[in-house]
Amino acid sequence: MTAEIKAGLAIILLIMFLGLVGGGAYLGYQYKSNSARADAAERTANQSSMVTANVLKAVSIINSIVQANADAKQKTDQQSAERIVVIQKAVAGDQCAKRPVPAAAVEQLRDHANRIRTGATRTATRKPAG
Repeated sequence: MTAEIKAGLAIILLIMFLGLVGGGAYLGYQYKSNSARADAAERTANQSSMVTANVLKAVSIINSIVQANADAKQKTDQQSAERIVVIQKAVAGDQCAKRPVPAAAVEQLRDHANRIRTGATRTATRKPAG
């Protein structure tokens, strides 16, 4: 082999070696870049899962509260209906109970009932004393 062939072969081997090193570096960069993107996507997916779980918990809590309020209202309505029956039986023979209630008394009773309802809704939002 002549020196020119050896030099050409050395240059070809050097170019191939540099190509392999360059290709390896490029593939390593691509792997790291893809790995970083995959990690970011995984973090985003985990955060989304946490947000979804929190929303589901909040909805469940709200549904429980709504159901408890509906049950309480139904119980109150049932108790009111039972009271009406008891009162009607108690005053069935009373002649005074058959007379119309004066308008002023009706208005006072309605105002009182409205104050009770308003007070009941405010108690949940009022700050504790002391």
